[in-house]
Parts: sequence; structure tokens; C-alpha cells
Amino acid sequence: MSQYRDMFVSEAREYLQSLNRSLLELEKCPSELSVLQEIFRSAHTLKGMSASMGFKDMETLTHRMENLLDRLRNGQLTADSGLVNVLFECLDTLESMTDDIEAGENGSVDISSISEKIDGFVVCEQTPEDTAIDQSGEEAIAVAATPADSQDQQAPAGSNEYEVHVTIEKSSDFRGIRAFLVIQNLSEIGSIITTTPSIQDLEDEKFSYDFSLVIQTDKSIDDVERKAKGVAEISQVKVKTRAVEKKEAAQKPAVKEGVKNIHSVRIDIDRLDVIMNLVGELVISRGRLFQIGSKHGLIDLNETLTMVDRSITDLQNEIMRIRMLPVDHVFNRFPRIVRDISKKQGKDINFIIEGQDTELDRTVLDEISDPLNHLIRNAVDHGIEMPEERVAKGKSATGTVKLVARRERSNVIIEVEDDGKGIDVNRVKQKAIDRGLLTEAQAAAMGDDEALMLIFKPGLSTAEKLSEVSGRGVGMDIVKTKVESLGGTVKIDSKPGEGTKTILKLPPTIAIVQALLIKVGDEHYAVSITNVVESEYVTESDIKTISGKEVIVIRDTLMPLIRLDRLFDIGTNDHMEKRTVIVIEKGDEKIGLLVDFIESQQEIFVKPLSGLLQNIRGFEGVTIMGDGRVVPILDISTLVEVKK
Repeated sequence: MSQYRDMFVSEAREYLQSLNRSLLELEKCPSELSVLQEIFRSAHTLKGMSASMGFKDMETLTHRMENLLDRLRNGQLTADSGLVNVLFECLDTLESMTDDIEAGENGSVDISSISEKIDGFVVCEQTPEDTAIDQSGEEAIAVAATPADSQDQQAPAGSNEYEVHVTIEKSSDFRGIRAFLVIQNLSEIGSIITTTPSIQDLEDEKFSYDFSLVIQTDKSIDDVERKAKGVAEISQVKVKTRAVEKKEAAQKPAVKEGVKNIHSVRIDIDRLDVIMNLVGELVISRGRLFQIGSKHGLIDLNETLTMVDRSITDLQNEIMRIRMLPVDHVFNRFPRIVRDISKKQGKDINFIIEGQDTELDRTVLDEISDPLNHLIRNAVDHGIEMPEERVAKGKSATGTVKLVARRERSNVIIEVEDDGKGIDVNRVKQKAIDRGLLTEAQAAAMGDDEALMLIFKPGLSTAEKLSEVSGRGVGMDIVKTKVESLGGTVKIDSKPGEGTKTILKLPPTIAIVQALLIKVGDEHYAVSITNVVESEYVTESDIKTISGKEVIVIRDTLMPLIRLDRLFDIGTNDHMEKRTVIVIEKGDEKIGLLVDFIESQQEIFVKPLSGLLQNIRGFEGVTIMGDGRVVPILDISTLVEVKK
């Protein structure tokens, strides 16, 4: 079954995410039956999938979960904190098994400890139904599919017999398991009388892409159809009543014959990366062709290129859209983290998530996961006070942590906010002085906003004691480093006693960006427009020197100046009367880059540096222009550090 392993892992993770969300809901609303049903369905499906793949430990654990959940549904148990904790431990164990399976193993994990905890709740003797569940997945289906007469079962009064015809998508590589899951789903609402082909043939995939079965149930046609369609990669389900087929046909329009079109396919992310690189090459070639057409006055070529340009732009937009994913793919793991930390520390926290549908490029989303994890842990660990401390301050005993995402122009803003104790600026300054990062005089002259940014210095932490929860005193430098490596910025706003807000400003993608192409002497560079605030013509007399460092005043704002010609040791035209200063923003600080002039603004494809060049500070990559020139792309964050 190794050919199905990747698909199994992908779908198992989806059900585990569903379990995680539902368990968090169950903890808030222990008596909500619909939540219990959703948890039971996820565990039941995982049991069937693992049984089909031969992962016995996962099958055993999910079966034990079913027994526990069944008693919850029947009112024999209540979802108190102890029971919910055991269910969360089951979830963690299942995730470990899935990781093991993804690594090519068979998911074998020691489940004796968690099994004993489950058995501590399941005090009732096993019922005959439990015994049936104890059989392997294949045997359970065989029992469910045995004709009702041979099981000495009588149909309940008013029950119906339906003939169900199921068609599986032709793109499916998993049709045997799809059939298994359909039968499992339907057996929850009735008795399976017969299947065509036989159960064994379905298991052995000795059928094309459709099969039929007869079910006896007191549910409606819509209920049966909905239950059968609750399995992935099912393209069509037809249900009709056996006894009153003509009447049913008269009441309901005939279902259109034929297989429905496939509306989605699974694509490996590596293939999307390859396509993205090819689109980048097309963007480069497009620029080259435009230059050739303009240089030689080729009218026919320019007219054709206008159409090609539109097609490449549309292709570029589509591939960018395909790579975009909702931030919920990362956000959905944080409710569990907040829940676990707050329980461990005895804090009561209301965790609010907004803007889950905001989209980011898959690469950006992957890279931002760890910084957000660090910020959330910091908010819960350092930010929110203990309940008695909050009450003494006149606050609610329940703290609030918010995680918000939104679009702002061409960027994505992510905010992590808490209503905790805030950051003591004077304490931050003192820590910086103790570590030799500031002098007493510098600290006294430093404003509060600038002092707050010291939090991002390596090793600077204001925590009274180091904690494994929020980073062991590493500080927030990893957050700043990671965000700036993506072309983003970090800001922090805090008021003592009221709380802290950390704001991440991120580009939606890092592959193709808008950039300014600048010239310094005979050299060309590119600067991502995300970092650019404005540009201004200046003369040499506009540049001043304070404490041995060059500065410039633009719109009443004093800012340090970096001469790129001196930084890179480039010869420049000393006779130029006017040069250009590009004002860039780095956190709360504005910096001026002195260049000869701005050539143009255009879209560029970022090629990261690799090999011996990948750790060079001041550059985030290169781009290739239409005429074949290789142009370095400046990395503003490390460029400023190099200058210092």
C-alpha cells in the first residue's frame, strides 16, 4: 500500500485538524451533541483508513477513542477536563503516528499508557456492538454488509430500502478505500443488505470506478445521499427507493446521466515551485524581447509582444493565485498552543482569531509560522498576568490574546495583541545597559518607541525567569530576522498595564516583486518598493554631519544617510549637481540611500543567492534584466547593519 501512503498522510492530517478544532469546541461546550458527533466521525474515519492501510496501532487507538466517545454521546460520561485532556493526548499520539507513517514507517507507537487512561473512563462492560467494532476494518464491513435475513435482524417499523449507485472520480488512486469509507459512512445510519460487486472485490479493487449497494434505513433519500457524499473523491451518488421507484421518479426530476467533471486535483508543491521558476524566466525573456523590439524598431515584433505580454501577465497572476493559501493553515494550530500553555500556567485566556481567509504565498506562510508561534507564546507567557493579579489591577480575570490578519494595499498585516501587563520601557533600557548595548547617556536620550525596538536585540529578554514556553530567553530577534528576510517589517506598541501589540508587515509573495532600479556610478541595483517611502532630489549642501555621521533632513525628518558609492567602493560622477535620496523604512526608523538616479520601476523575478554567496550581507538575491545584466537586489535590513 506504499503507493497510497502520501494520500493517506494528507487526508489523515485534515481529519486530525478537524479533531483538534472540535476538541477545543468540546472543552467550551461539553454538552454540544453536534461537536461530539463531529469528533466521533473523524475518529471513525481515521479508524477505517488506518485499518485499510494496515496501521494497527492507529486503528486500535481510534477504536478505543470510539468506545469513549460513544459513551459520551449516550450520556454515560461527561466531558470534564480530565476526559478532554485524555482526548487531546490521543490526538497528540495520532499526530506522532502520522509523522512516523510519513517518514516511511508503520506508525508503531507505544499506546499502553494512553490506553490505560481511556480504560479508566470506560468502566462499563463491552456491549455486543463493541465486540463487533473490535474486529478489523475489513471484518466490520463484512458484518455490516451481510444480508439482514442472515443476521436475524428485523427492519425497524417504517424503514426504507434504497439502492445506492456510487461513482468514484477517475483521478482517484484510492478507489478501494473510497468504497470502504462510503460503506462505513452508510452503515452508521442503516444496515447494508448487499453490495455489487462483493465486499472482497471492492477491497481488492476489482471494479472500475462505480459500485452499488442496498441499504435499509429509516433515513430519507437526502440523508443517504449526503452520507455517501461525505467521502472525498466521490463524483456522483444516485439514490432511489426500491419499493416505490416509479413514485419517487415522478416526485423528483431524473438525475442527469454521466460522470461529473473533475473540479480539483492535488498538485505537489515542488511542481508549483518549478512552474513559478519557469514563469520567472518568461518574465525575464519578455523584458529582453521588448528591448530588442525597441532597439531595432521591429513593429511586427512589438505588436506580437503586446499580446504575449498580456498572456504572460495572466499566467503570472494565475500561478501566484494558485500558490496563495489562507493564513488559517498556520493560524489553526495556535488555539491548541494557547489552551495548553494557559492550562499549565493556571491562566484563563480568551483567544480570538480574525482574518483567517487572508491569503499569503505558500513560501511566506511557511516561513512566518515560527515567528508567530514565538509571539503567541510570548503573549501568553510574559504578557497575560495571573488571574488574581489581573483582578487586583481592576481587570477581568480572563485575559485576551488576539491574532489578526488583514490586507493593507499590496501588503498583508498580521497583528498579535494582548491586554496584559505591557512592556516596562525603563526595564528594557536597563537590560540593554547591563548587556553593554547602550550607555546611560544613550538610554536617557532614547524615546520610548525606539527603546521598545531594543526587545529585538539578540539575547535581550525582560522575563524575570527563563521559560521553555517562550524561548528560554532567546528574545525576539528571531522574529525580526525572519520577517525582514521576507522583505517585511516589525513594529511593537506597548503601554504598561494595558498590553502589547506586535505588527508584522509582509509582502504577499517574495518571488516576483515591484522594485526600483537605481544607478550608482556604472553599477545597477534593485530595491524592493515595499521598503521605499519616497524619493527626493538633493544637492551636496543638503547633506550635514552630526557627531561624525552624515545625515539629511527631508520633510522635517532627520535621518541617517548611506552613500552607496562609498559603501560599495564605486566610482561616481562628482560633478553631478543633483542626486537622488531614496527614503527607506526599517521598523520605526527612516534611512536615506544616496544614489545617482532612479532608472525605472518594474517587476522583477527574485533569484536567491546560493553556494558561497548565500550568506553575503546586504543582498537578498539578484535579478536578470532583459538585456542579460545581472542586477543585485539590496537587502535593506542587513545593509543598514553592514553600514553600522
